[in-house]
Amino acid sequence: MEIAEEQKDAPGKDWAKKISQGDKHAFEELFFTYFVDLCSYALQITNSNQRAKDIVQEVFYKLWRRREQWSIHTSVKAYLFRAVRNEALNYLDKKEHRQQVREQFSIGTDDRMARQATRGDEADSELVGAIWDVVSDMPQRRQSVFVLHRKHGLSYKEIAEVLDITRKTVENHMGLALDDIRDSIDI
Repeated sequence: MEIAEEQKDAPGKDWAKKISQGDKHAFEELFFTYFVDLCSYALQITNSNQRAKDIVQEVFYKLWRRREQWSIHTSVKAYLFRAVRNEALNYLDKKEHRQQVREQFSIGTDDRMARQATRGDEADSELVGAIWDVVSDMPQRRQSVFVLHRKHGLSYKEIAEVLDITRKTVENHMGLALDDIRDSIDI
């Protein structure tokens, strides 16, 4: 499984090498590949579209500025999500709004995610809405694991790196999240 993940991130490793050598085209490809997903993730933390974009742009700015020292020991995707998480949390620490934002996140984000995910027929829309309602009631860490995996497509290994927890903890949270959904919704 480790080999499959390494092969899956081969373009990322190639981008990292090219970017560290100053390749602007590779940097643009990386930026445009991950910008939307990273902004969506930052939005979940900051609850501000503009702040989310600013944070993602700051991460890419710092990456380019320090490109010569940039080395990837994980997947590029995991690296970027973790960098965005750290930048967003640093922003919140500076503003001393961390607790307030967590409360707002648990109230408002799920409605946005349900609206984004409701494409298709009415029955699917209702099911997706019901699932995100259940997700909104999950403990914060479990909710984060579920969103990173199901919405942003990160692997368990990548989520572990982003949240600085073990892969087994990610698996446990994901299992509990799926149990919560199955218990609450007749699927």
